[in-house]
Amino acid sequence: MSTINDVAKEANVSTATVSRVINGSSRINADTEKKVLDAMSKLRYSPNTIARSLAKGHNDCIGFLLPDLSMPFWAKLAHEVEKCAKSHGWNVMISSAPKNLDDYYAAYNRLSGSMVSGIITTFIGGTADFIGRSKTPTVTIGSINEGSHSVSSNDEQGGIFATRHLISRGCKKIIHISGEMLPQRSSNARTYAFVKECEQSGIQCKLYETSLVDQVENDYAGIVGNVFYENADFDGIFASNDILASMCLSTALSLGYRVPQDIKIVGYDDIPISAMIYPPLTTIHQNYQKLATLAVETVLNLINGVDVPMKQQVPVELIVRGTT
Repeated sequence: MSTINDVAKEANVSTATVSRVINGSSRINADTEKKVLDAMSKLRYSPNTIARSLAKGHNDCIGFLLPDLSMPFWAKLAHEVEKCAKSHGWNVMISSAPKNLDDYYAAYNRLSGSMVSGIITTFIGGTADFIGRSKTPTVTIGSINEGSHSVSSNDEQGGIFATRHLISRGCKKIIHISGEMLPQRSSNARTYAFVKECEQSGIQCKLYETSLVDQVENDYAGIVGNVFYENADFDGIFASNDILASMCLSTALSLGYRVPQDIKIVGYDDIPISAMIYPPLTTIHQNYQKLATLAVETVLNLINGVDVPMKQQVPVELIVRGTT
């Protein structure tokens, strides 16, 4: 196995120069840097990241704690977080945040104890004080807790766009299937906006709430079945994510409803499958790239001691397709 001394000898430079190239020093000219990188490639030399971390006093790694990689929204966001972090020269260590607080605390502590320099985490109800006490710079996605830094989509805007669109398409009785309405969760704003828009327009509305367990497992058969069993004359559905909306679509078609003639459906997230199903799904587009960029840059600023706003939002967009 090659060592830093072997690289220095191959490139005809000092070991200090090799070290500066590895650590991205601006004091190295382009020709010298190329010689060192060519030597590293030739000798298949890989720097000891643990030793580098100890020398610098921090690890160039961010932790990303999400509910479950099987959830399309979080899988796509994780991909964008990793891309953005790499563009800044950082790595990402991904872990899942289980459904109960004790397991969440254990997962968070494993990350913070793994030499990550900062953590991006999904919002889990009841964790605000825990995160506030953490010494690891942390950014929460989807929280409105005043005591921690967070980034989120503009969920109120999304709720308004979805509801006004359904009303503009002639819907008179609309059902909204939300996620779990936990305190301090930014996505609650979608539901509040939905109710407000319906009330202001004199539109009948009804709410159903999906449990966090069902969301993580993508198990919506029960709640979708209840919607169609308990309601005979509704003409619009606003679902809290595209998987749920897709199940509403397939259920409606299997029961003989025409979409969009009889029932109009709007989803949320704009995951890739929403454009692939038939009819393609009208949905609210969350800007994954901007969310990821904002989360990564915010946690890097916190790591470097730069002041950043406590709450930051990314606009959403209505994507009109065949279900409305």
